[in-house]
Amino acid sequence: MLKKAIKIFFFLFLVIGNLYGQSPEIESEWNWYTDLENQIKNSNAETLLENKKEELQTAIDINRTDIESKISKELAFIHINKTNNLEKAMSLLIRALEIDEQTKNEPSLIFTYLGFYQLFEQVEDFYFGKEFLEKASNLLRNYNFPPLRIYLNQKLGYTYWATGEVGKSIEQHQNILTYSKAERIPSLEAEALTDLAKIYTSENGYEKALEHYKNALAIYRRINSPLKEALCLNAIGDIYLMQNNETDSYENYLAALNILATHKNSEAQLATLYNSVGRYYLQVRNTERALTNLRLASQAAQTSQNQELIQKTYALLSKAYKELGDYKKALEYSELYKALEDFLQKEKNDRSILKMQSRYSISQKQSLIDQLELNRVQKEFELEEEKSFKNFLIIMVILIAIILLLIFTLFILQRKNNTKLKKANLKVKAQNNELEDLNATKDKFFSIISHDLKGPLNSLTSFSGLLMNHTSSLSTEEIQMLAQDLDKSLKNLFALLENLLQWSRSQTGNIEFTAEEFDLTGMLNENKMLLSKQAENKNISIEVKNSKSVTAKAHPNSINTVIRNLLSNAIKFTNDGGQIKMGVIEESNRYVVKIADNGVGMPKEVANKIFRIDTKYSTQGTAKEKGTGLGLILCKEFIEKNGGEIWVKSEEKKGTIFSFSIPK
Repeated sequence: MLKKAIKIFFFLFLVIGNLYGQSPEIESEWNWYTDLENQIKNSNAETLLENKKEELQTAIDINRTDIESKISKELAFIHINKTNNLEKAMSLLIRALEIDEQTKNEPSLIFTYLGFYQLFEQVEDFYFGKEFLEKASNLLRNYNFPPLRIYLNQKLGYTYWATGEVGKSIEQHQNILTYSKAERIPSLEAEALTDLAKIYTSENGYEKALEHYKNALAIYRRINSPLKEALCLNAIGDIYLMQNNETDSYENYLAALNILATHKNSEAQLATLYNSVGRYYLQVRNTERALTNLRLASQAAQTSQNQELIQKTYALLSKAYKELGDYKKALEYSELYKALEDFLQKEKNDRSILKMQSRYSISQKQSLIDQLELNRVQKEFELEEEKSFKNFLIIMVILIAIILLLIFTLFILQRKNNTKLKKANLKVKAQNNELEDLNATKDKFFSIISHDLKGPLNSLTSFSGLLMNHTSSLSTEEIQMLAQDLDKSLKNLFALLENLLQWSRSQTGNIEFTAEEFDLTGMLNENKMLLSKQAENKNISIEVKNSKSVTAKAHPNSINTVIRNLLSNAIKFTNDGGQIKMGVIEESNRYVVKIADNGVGMPKEVANKIFRIDTKYSTQGTAKEKGTGLGLILCKEFIEKNGGEIWVKSEEKKGTIFSFSIPK
């Protein structure tokens, strides 16, 4: 036991050393990255490029790939942020990626991924940029370095917001908030609160936005950050104004103005605030006071030279003069607004063209990244195979030792084991009988399939023969009828083959029934939409009883197949003008999905055997639709794979209720 404890302690020591001992490497890379950002910001691009090119050539000459990787990234960052030569930046980053993957230098690879993110961010291709940010974030899990983790959280939060993944964006900012509270970093906490408030505002979550802005405001006051305090007050005033709470809105604007009045170099903020106050006075119909504040906003905006801010001020001035009845002035500011809008739109179009050109150039090199990724995956696969082989050898040695021990034990306990052997023989015989029954059942299944395949194929042969040999003698209506029948046979054949393929994949283990969270009510609504046309053809109404979202955890694709099969059956066996109702019931340890129709129903003896593979039961629908006889068998298979059960209640001429359960 003592030796075992020492081994465990030594193993834990190695693991902890691996996790935390490498943090200095990340810290070194982080310091290099932040220093480089400052150099790029404060230095001349030509000088930087000239120096770095010489260093790169030296690194190549002396065959120092680690230095080559780092300088390649430095040159790439310069081209991204200074020269905008994104094609050259892409080539340099691909080279750095190749080196980092060959040397398995994870700390360096994280910052190579950050380079790719900056590249795609430059052309506003956030979807590709997100992939590299996520790769960097996943690699950083092996290390303990909070500054870089916070930096990646901030970038991911912004990128998820840009790609419309609001939930993920909120999660990233919540992570920053949790860390800043735990480490007591008030400035970071206030920044995270402000970012969350902006997201909630964009999603019309005004109450949550107000709560976060007010918490941030309290922190900015505590740490004496007046300019950010004024920004918070302005944002709070805007939300109150959107909620038509003019009194609270004005009080916050006034408090912000009092702060900015004592600070220089805040012209853009001052213009924004005067515009907000102007909007407030326009909303409360005090046009004269609105004009006074908007003129001040115009002066501050002109001083700040912020064109978009000037444009917003012109729009508000035009509106104010129009309400005052001074249409000449209103027209003057409207024309100024349009002229500035044309100018800004031209600039925007020019930037868009440059971004499109850059994006095209980058896409030409995308295949190189894909190839490098493929090589990396292949190497990982080879290493995994080698590891598996070693594990296999170890297991074999252990198994041989166990077998020898068992042989020795069997020799000692021979008489006792003889009895066990007889019992085992009886058990094997029973299993053989069970396997024979299963084989017989599958033989029956394939006879069902061959029979069902023969029907639609015979129909197709007959219809094609009629069309080939008697086209001239058939009227347009007859040809149309034949085409409709041909279409029905094809659809029936397709449904049969699709169900057969799904069943086959489940039997051979090609479907991994991995549980994932999904919206069960949403899935019912999706299938309702999918089959709405089929229901409309028979004037059948479909209703999802409860609209409340229900989050279940199962294999989504298989559950979706079950719902689609059951709903399709309900439509098939419901008369014109009928009703179908679906819903989810929550029980103590499971969710139960019910799909009920008021169709033709079925006898009890039929209901007892429709889920069995060793019986054949298929009947025509109310509009003579043909069934495959396999859909319900597939449903039972999938529900049981997900740990649930399926059952049916039916009464002839009154309808049928299919139910299945999913464990919580």
